Amino acid sequence: MSGAFADLGLLIPLEASLIAVNGLNPTSTLLGVGITYIAAGWYFRLPMPVQPLKAFAAIAIAEQLSPNVIAAGALLMSLSLAVLALSGAMDRIYAWVPLPVVRGIQLGLAYLLIKGALKLFDKPLAPPGTHGWLGSPLDLIPLVLFAGAGILVLVLFTKRPLVPASILVLGVGVVAGIVLGRGSGDVDFGPVGLSASFPHGGDFAKAAKLLLVAQLPLTIANSVVATADAVKTYFPTRSSVATPKRISLSIAIANLWAGFFHGLPVCHGSGGLTAHYRLGARSQMATTVTGITLIAVALAFGATALLVRSIVAFPFFGILLLFVALQHALLASQVERRFDLAFVALGGLLAVAFDGNLAYSGLATLAVYLIYTDVSKRMARVRPADSVGPAS
Repeated sequence: MSGAFADLGLLIPLEASLIAVNGLNPTSTLLGVGITYIAAGWYFRLPMPVQPLKAFAAIAIAEQLSPNVIAAGALLMSLSLAVLALSGAMDRIYAWVPLPVVRGIQLGLAYLLIKGALKLFDKPLAPPGTHGWLGSPLDLIPLVLFAGAGILVLVLFTKRPLVPASILVLGVGVVAGIVLGRGSGDVDFGPVGLSASFPHGGDFAKAAKLLLVAQLPLTIANSVVATADAVKTYFPTRSSVATPKRISLSIAIANLWAGFFHGLPVCHGSGGLTAHYRLGARSQMATTVTGITLIAVALAFGATALLVRSIVAFPFFGILLLFVALQHALLASQVERRFDLAFVALGGLLAVAFDGNLAYSGLATLAVYLIYTDVSKRMARVRPADSVGPAS
């Protein structure tokens, strides 16, 4: 149960934003994610995470793209990943990328998660006009008290998991939301109707330019390569099943829902797998619980999506996200040779330098690693000439 709800730090805020800003169907978003959670868990037989496409969602929100453009982007992602998987290119990419470079990508992702957590901490506990709004320095007091309680709960119950830590953190968030006046309004039960549609040509052109180019390299680096490596670390007996090809195909299939029903474009992710694992998930039963819960929320509260999702203040999702980031940094430190930590650190520093672009940082780290390896091999082949003594 604890591991089941460990990876909501990005899902809920991004999903709520895409509903409010871009007009995605509030029932279709969580319904698609819930179905994917259950299907992926049983397909891989492990707690495989389902996360929103982060760069994709951020750009869509910033540019206020229409649901049709978002759907077109999801279909382009699906097609691209299917081609890479079925052609065998994805497995070759995974075999070719060295472990220190993958760990550097994972450290870069930890930076992204910390950055995202800090943004969530910066958001108010309650809307303007309520007593939880941060309108003065004194309003920081409830934030510090509630957030401190959430962090304390997470630390204590992660070490001694008598009760699921992530659920308790979200429970503290619900109490804080009610006390501070979040989520007030009329609740209208029931789903929002679904209808299948297909984007137009102009939607595909816009999605290719704005969404596909930014998201595809990140998905290959983190959602496929780094996730396959994380599976090998946490679930070594399942690494032959959770191959880059299978993970890529799973993401491709999952995004067909977003493409046809205006759902949430999704991926798997090494950070999500770390979140589920570190908070207790060990089998597909954990993410089956997640999927059933999300489907129930989608069907019961689709009509009041933003109201229900706004009860828990964003800083509490930030607490979960920060915990996952720190655990992910620990995963990144697991290398075969101590010297390889230099490449891991380089990957993390380049991720910061490239403002979180894991594709650029990964390629740059790979280039440095290959140059170093080539130089080392050349130097190893050079041997001092054997001195020849005088003939007797």
